[in-house]
Amino acid sequence: MKTIICYSLGSIEPKKRTKFNRELYGYEDKSNHGRYNYKRKGILTKIPHEKPLEAIIICKTPENIIKHLKKYKAKYIKHKII
Repeated sequence: MKTIICYSLGSIEPKKRTKFNRELYGYEDKSNHGRYNYKRKGILTKIPHEKPLEAIIICKTPENIIKHLKKYKAKYIKHKII
């Protein structure tokens, strides 16, 4: 059984939206003019998940994702699916 999570950040400022996405999905960091690449891990790099559309996540264990959404006061809906 999996859980589908649909979320909305509303009118959050762009700086916080970028921080939210980086913490959730991870990102690639480059230094020395692109000479070195570092992959920074996010919450979803550790959790097997599917992302069918923007702001929709399907996974088996949603606890960490829900905590992250609450931290940024995002509106969300979750439903169990088979």
